[in-house]
Amino acid sequence: MQKNHSVAKRSRRAFTIVELLVCLSIIALLLALIMPAIMKARSAARQLDCQSRFKNLALAMQGFAGEHQRFPATALFGATGDLQGNWVVQLLPYLDQTNVSQKWDPKRPASDPVNRQAARVSLPVLACPSDISAEPGQPNLSYVVNGGIGWTEPIDCPVGLHVSNAAAFQPLDLNGNGVTCAPVGVDDGKPTDRDLFLMLGVFFVENWPIGVGTVRHHRIEDVSDGTSQTLCMMENVRAGYDPASGDTWSSANPRRIAFYLSSYICKNGSCSPGNVDYSRGNDHTQDPYRQESINSSLQQAEGEAPWPSSYHTGGVNAVFCDGHIKFVSDLVDGRVYARLVSPQGGSIEGPLAQGPLSE
Repeated sequence: MQKNHSVAKRSRRAFTIVELLVCLSIIALLLALIMPAIMKARSAARQLDCQSRFKNLALAMQGFAGEHQRFPATALFGATGDLQGNWVVQLLPYLDQTNVSQKWDPKRPASDPVNRQAARVSLPVLACPSDISAEPGQPNLSYVVNGGIGWTEPIDCPVGLHVSNAAAFQPLDLNGNGVTCAPVGVDDGKPTDRDLFLMLGVFFVENWPIGVGTVRHHRIEDVSDGTSQTLCMMENVRAGYDPASGDTWSSANPRRIAFYLSSYICKNGSCSPGNVDYSRGNDHTQDPYRQESINSSLQQAEGEAPWPSSYHTGGVNAVFCDGHIKFVSDLVDGRVYARLVSPQGGSIEGPLAQGPLSE
């Protein structure tokens, strides 16, 4: 009898299959309830770290602009057409990256082995922790500068960039007079395409040393729309490092170091009366405009989508020209977005005139 009683006693201490399944179900339920909170907390931590790094860039930009009385160039080219550096290279001393800055020789082209070696250094401050496309330990770049409505290829030739043809640059007729890429000395109307181009962006290509050749840059006081209402930098996770091409944070590729307002705002690149619609600058409803809207380029090829993007939910981080950081919704009205991109949009007259900025 004692033996049977002992066996029965041991049997009562064991879990039944039903009890085990109940326990596992409770654990699974708790994990289902807890995991979203954990993931949300991790995402919030990455977002905070991303903004912290961006703030360091903002302070560096303010330091450069204060000392030089101008914003840095998107890219600097020498007399022979060789790249001498870009905006990141110019900010290195203000990012406590003296060692890297001292290794960069501004008198040599970026392709020189000395500068190529310097450009291989990984700088964590340049990469957002939420940028899952960034490769650990590589010279990544998640932040880009405000290039306005387009790029400049030859001197004084504004061109737009489109995702539909990655190799093509579309000449822009910003004043709508039917002339694009006018040679020096040729009447380009008033205001000229170049005048309007400079009013629509903050960072441009320049010759090095500064003051040689065409000068395209803004001083802080040139931002007549107000530094607190003009975008300076935004996130773009399609920018930065590319092992195939060798591009790093020192690249001159406009698609990797700057962001642009879609030139689809002007029909077929002509900004003549009736052809301008600023709402296309951030139109998520129809192609091809949708492809060049905020956060619509995440599936596009790396280095082929110079429009703001991030892996944050609902928008991207942005630095304004006064140094403050704000989260910009990816659904911001295209007309408001265009006004935020333009440093002198309130002074533009004619077909490209912009309405008042409303929060």
